[in-house]
Amino acid sequence: MDVSSASFIPRKVTSAEEAREVVAAEGAVVVTGVADEAAAVALGRRIMGERALRCGTQFEATKAGGRREAMMVDAQPADSRGRKRNFGSAEERMVAHNDGFAFGDYAPDHLFLWCERPAARGGDSFLIDTARLLDLLAADSASADLAHFCRTVDIDHSEPNYPQGTYAPIARRTPSGRFQGRYHPYLAPVEGAAEAAHWAFVRRWETVVNAVRDTGPMFRAQAGEMICVDNYRVLHGRDGYNDPLRKVCSIWGWSTDAVAVPDGPLDIVVPKIPLAS
Repeated sequence: MDVSSASFIPRKVTSAEEAREVVAAEGAVVVTGVADEAAAVALGRRIMGERALRCGTQFEATKAGGRREAMMVDAQPADSRGRKRNFGSAEERMVAHNDGFAFGDYAPDHLFLWCERPAARGGDSFLIDTARLLDLLAADSASADLAHFCRTVDIDHSEPNYPQGTYAPIARRTPSGRFQGRYHPYLAPVEGAAEAAHWAFVRRWETVVNAVRDTGPMFRAQAGEMICVDNYRVLHGRDGYNDPLRKVCSIWGWSTDAVAVPDGPLDIVVPKIPLAS
């Protein structure tokens, strides 16, 4: 089964209004001509429009910064199931994911990736539309059971040693009506009698997502461009790179559509779930 069409290259636009429409319809867009980080944050808020609640830079993605965070995460222990967190290295192709997955319902519903400087070579981006992917699976007789599992069976979306305390299907409709389809490398079944059977489906979802990542198209964000993503619907990542001067700002946005909104900053190295306010 060819699932590569679930990956796509976003259109380019020049205004917040165009970006808002395209993200709502297609899941992602690239805005050109964004001068600096402050302009990128302001643009993200304009794209969310009157629904905007919070928008700000979460981290700056650089090779040096990623190495520091990876070393801190490597020092963390495995959990009771043997799962261990790993941030990987800049030289590796990134695992497809929704940003903020460690925070469960508090993950941002909008993601803005502003490129200050692309890598001289490598670092190209990919996007995966999980709604499209699940439709492809559902239409294939050999994969329809996987699509059904993803849409109906609660699993554990927590990272190792940082439980979220709630369970949900891989794909769902949020209270605001938004589609949400999720993947990250630590997904696991809920512990219990059905755990062994459910592991098979979780692993199949992992295999399918990796296949889309590795067979679909990639694209290059240039300096001054910002990739704007429906973080509930679209997985993202980038190819490996070596250039120490590459810099991309990851900007997280929460709108009134978000399932939950944190009161303060979120730490991806020690991703504790915020207390309910």
